[in-house]
Amino acid sequence: MTHTDPDKTGHHNRDNSLELDRLDSLDHARAHRYQIDPLSDSDGEDDDSDNVGEHHTLTSGKESLLKHHLHPDDAIDRQRGDLQKNVSFSNGLTLVVGVIIGSGIFASPGPVFAYSKSVGVSLIIWFVSGLVAFAGALCYAELGSAMPSSGGGEHAYLNHAFGSLPAFLFSWSSIALLKVVFAEYVVNIIAQSTWDPTTPMRHWSNKLIGIACLLILSGLNSISVTIVTLLVIGITGCVVLAQKTLSSHNFDHAFEGESQPSLGDIALGLYSGLWAYDGWNNLNYVSTEMKNPTKDLPRVIFAGLPIVIIFYLLANTAYYAVLPAQVVMSTNTVAIDFGKQMFGNTGGVLFALCVACSCFGAANGSIFTGARVIYASAREGYLPKIFGKVNEKRRTPIAALGLQAVMTSIMILGGSFSALVNFYSVAAWLFYLASILGLLYLRYLEPNLKRPFRVWTIVPIVFTFFGLFLFVMPFVRAPFESCLAMVIVLAGLPLWVVKELVSGNKGTRWQDLKTKVMDSLGFQPAGGRHERLAGH
Repeated sequence: MTHTDPDKTGHHNRDNSLELDRLDSLDHARAHRYQIDPLSDSDGEDDDSDNVGEHHTLTSGKESLLKHHLHPDDAIDRQRGDLQKNVSFSNGLTLVVGVIIGSGIFASPGPVFAYSKSVGVSLIIWFVSGLVAFAGALCYAELGSAMPSSGGGEHAYLNHAFGSLPAFLFSWSSIALLKVVFAEYVVNIIAQSTWDPTTPMRHWSNKLIGIACLLILSGLNSISVTIVTLLVIGITGCVVLAQKTLSSHNFDHAFEGESQPSLGDIALGLYSGLWAYDGWNNLNYVSTEMKNPTKDLPRVIFAGLPIVIIFYLLANTAYYAVLPAQVVMSTNTVAIDFGKQMFGNTGGVLFALCVACSCFGAANGSIFTGARVIYASAREGYLPKIFGKVNEKRRTPIAALGLQAVMTSIMILGGSFSALVNFYSVAAWLFYLASILGLLYLRYLEPNLKRPFRVWTIVPIVFTFFGLFLFVMPFVRAPFESCLAMVIVLAGLPLWVVKELVSGNKGTRWQDLKTKVMDSLGFQPAGGRHERLAGH
């Protein structure tokens, strides 16, 4: 006969009761979010089958909680088809470092040095670029901890601060333009691993290989080779400096060059440096998949960005210690030239493979985060619902991954990336700037919004000035590409109008549309956003 401890049984029942009570509160909270009655089978006016189904799955989740011993949040997410909380602190740190350290550190040193005119100024540019990225990441940590949203990122923050119009334009631009970063990584997998890395990609076979790599990346995660490569480069450079056996004399007069850089040159140098740091915002796209986003998101930023800055400074110091200045300035494969200089042709081949693997890992991280933007856009109704579905078996947004693969393949087949990179930079900094302005706006508009992490006010203010400068500068130096990028961004406006008209109620569509436009532009009518949020 089995003996049952009454104290343990009572404790177990109390725990189950507490879990069920908590799940009931979550049921009511999510019902309020979707404006449905948690005790009825109807969701009101819209009769949205998805919301009705959500209510049933919440109820069934409570019934099966004791049977499966699932955490209430996980039970709801599994039943609803949401992405689950599987990203830990170490996963997030790996993701951020891996996405940032892609091909940029191996391709940008030449342009940075060319614009800065001297070794000393170029190292300062690399450091300042890192600080700008660090500042942006800290601002995003506040936004992400206050508004965790899978795939949301800029979409969620712009929607919360300014309304659906800028949020939709971001989603549209992300799908139409911002996938160029991912495409650039995939192409560099091939370009950096060929026996003659300076040969441009001219053959369809290389492009098809790039698409094959794109498809393989769907299920892989790897950044260890990237870290090892940068460590080898950095340590080797430090050893060379310590032994004073420099094959170059770049540090003899570090701040002297053939001429002094102009303000425009400094700006372009920062642009190239920040290109290498791009990806600092990617963790926000998977914030709801983090086990503890309010705690881990800031911790990952404080740990990850300094790591990247140190690696970048070490790598550039090593390049200048070993290679002549003209080689650093003219090459697009500085890591391969470094390997050849230190270890001969074999070293060049090994470093080429390591850089290709680095691009492979960065592209993989971009797959993981980029698909979440498509997923979130579909959940908001900006894309067909199929792209907002999660595969029940693999718990991943397979349809969103598929759409991303198609869009990126088109860019790979397009061939030329120089103009696309200009498009990307203008669009990216536009929405970085808008998101940080949204942070400052919400500080005024919603002072009581729960912010588990609050960045120092001076940080978003300084970033705003840098962001404005970096957004405007391309219109001066590359006006055609910059204006074309803005045309593509604004091309999403008629799509948003159609979407809002189709989803509105008959007889009030145009009035609602006008209100939303004015609201998004910051013109709040009586009883508008300010009063609603103040009342809330």
